[in-house]
Amino acid sequence: MNQAVYLERSPAKINLFLKVLDKRDDGFHNLETLFQALELSDHLTFKIDFEKKQSENLDFSLEIDSNSEEIKTLGERNIIAKAIELYLSTLEENILEQLSSISIKIYIDKQIPLEAGLAGGSSNAAATLRVLNKFFKEHFDFEVQERLLLELALSLGSDVPFCLLSTKTPRLYGESRGENFKTRLFDFNFDEYANLILVKPNFGISTAKAYALLKNKESSFTYEDGFFNSFEDVVFEEEPSLVEIQQQLHSTKADQVLLSGSGSTMLAFYKDLDNSKAAFKSLSLKLPKDYFLYQTSFLK
Repeated sequence: MNQAVYLERSPAKINLFLKVLDKRDDGFHNLETLFQALELSDHLTFKIDFEKKQSENLDFSLEIDSNSEEIKTLGERNIIAKAIELYLSTLEENILEQLSSISIKIYIDKQIPLEAGLAGGSSNAAATLRVLNKFFKEHFDFEVQERLLLELALSLGSDVPFCLLSTKTPRLYGESRGENFKTRLFDFNFDEYANLILVKPNFGISTAKAYALLKNKESSFTYEDGFFNSFEDVVFEEEPSLVEIQQQLHSTKADQVLLSGSGSTMLAFYKDLDNSKAAFKSLSLKLPKDYFLYQTSFLK
């Protein structure tokens, strides 16, 4: 029996701007967005035991453990399991014939909160695709090419393609569902606002519900505006407590305050690191103890 061990970083993701456009025939919405990865990350440990032996049948097992009880409860309903299933479906017959057994044990050191608009699950799925590609390249001289890997990622979720690339390219402009990446220059200097504080209240917001709330609401955002989120008005109306958090963050000398994705995390951006540190200290004394409060910065 052979063993391979991998430690993979899984960064959180925010949208510096997120403009939701028309609803597509496939049920998804077209978007214009600027993705940004954060230093805040989950860390995934993969232990892969495998036996190289000519065989007609592959003995496969998967075990997912975590420091998060919610993740433990998900078990094999975790998006990671779907990512593994999709990746294995791409393996060529001659690779499968070389394997008689493969056992994958994954431990997720969960730091990104769930249902927070920070793409924690999407990032974990992307990390899994990256690790499987490393494993099969190292041990079987097989890898899924980036174009197909991005297609697999998109079938798992709209944020997964960016998360797949985020450890190498931490900022990308995306269209369509977000997976159509393009090079675009902006007059607005987002890098001035690289210090962040994240506040997630003690509730989450379903992405599907947030999109349902949007309905046919139009947004008048232009690129010169910098930070923007189409979901803010409808989500704030649904959850007025987010407006209170927004006001608290503005009172800490935040230079920009923004809802993250479909929520429920609120983001405060600071040009000055000292202001960010002072704000974090102040908020840690004022906010309820069951709120998630985190100080971080852009991944570079």
